[in-house]
Amino acid sequence: MDMTQPSELCAFFDTLPQPVLLLRGGTVVYSNPAAVRALPLPEPGSALPEFLAELADARGAVSASCLAGGRLWSVAASYSQQGLLVFFQNGGAAPGPGFQLPVLVEQMRQHVGNLVAATHLLTPVIREHGEARYDQYLAIMNQSFYRLMRLMNSADTARALDDGVLPFRPASLDLAGLCRELADQVTHLAGMAGVSFRYESELSSLITTGDAALLRRLILSLVSNALRAAGRGGEAGLRLAKSGRRALITVWDSGPGLGSGMESGGPDSEPVYRSGGGLGVGLSAARQIAALHGGAVMLESRSGKGVRAAFSLPVQPPEGCGALRTPSPVGDVTGGFSPVLVELADLLPSEAFLPDDVD
Repeated sequence: MDMTQPSELCAFFDTLPQPVLLLRGGTVVYSNPAAVRALPLPEPGSALPEFLAELADARGAVSASCLAGGRLWSVAASYSQQGLLVFFQNGGAAPGPGFQLPVLVEQMRQHVGNLVAATHLLTPVIREHGEARYDQYLAIMNQSFYRLMRLMNSADTARALDDGVLPFRPASLDLAGLCRELADQVTHLAGMAGVSFRYESELSSLITTGDAALLRRLILSLVSNALRAAGRGGEAGLRLAKSGRRALITVWDSGPGLGSGMESGGPDSEPVYRSGGGLGVGLSAARQIAALHGGAVMLESRSGKGVRAAFSLPVQPPEGCGALRTPSPVGDVTGGFSPVLVELADLLPSEAFLPDDVD
């Protein structure tokens, strides 16, 4: 099929309310009316805009997000002999009617905090009995607290995404140091889950501007997905590199790859690659965090070779002579809950939450 000529398929795409593009040879060779209305398309013969250039080299099923035309888009792309067919969907979700979720979540946090405090006070009393099985019970309780924290964080994030008010507080940070600290903790914990995890980077430091808390959440979300996909006996990893004026964070796994829905490349495809045990907002949050930093998250799957999740963002050195803000240690969060343990709580065995390890 020649997409540059009139065809039944083109006529079908012309009726869709979502933007559809076909990229070939680094240019846009077809765009439906919705794309013409909603997207900033390049003039004939000019270079692709940045939100399309990163997709142009894809050779498999790809899921990504981008900011274009003043809107956040979820993107599904599928490579064929005719080129790369790209489908866009509005990445924003309309807030629906409901009760005061933030109030409910805050009350739940208070109750969990009370339970955690009571458990800490009871732990030395329980240990006086000297039986190891009580430590196992305490570990199960601690793991449940961390899982509840994960669910509440997901609820907060879902609400923020619906309202379009995800907090963004950029400051100077060392991205290489942040990745290295996270990898150090994840490597040990992944081993407890039976997954071999490794970190790769030739960068000892990479100074940029961004929100360290949000970037930490983004990386942990992708890492959690990768560990789950790899499974016991599998492999996963985190890689940091720099290309020109952009940083590239890649998370990969040795799992089976994306679900068949994504590989079909249809306009309504959604990858079956998201954090389990929560509210299914991990990937949506990662995409918006990337967009806030001027970047994008792309998922690429090849049959039998797992998934490669790549996060590209511009390196923006801090202006002036302001002091560098080193990211807070990964275990130092509100309430004493480690963000690494919170994100991985559904993957780890209860032994990872023994009192001596979480105190």
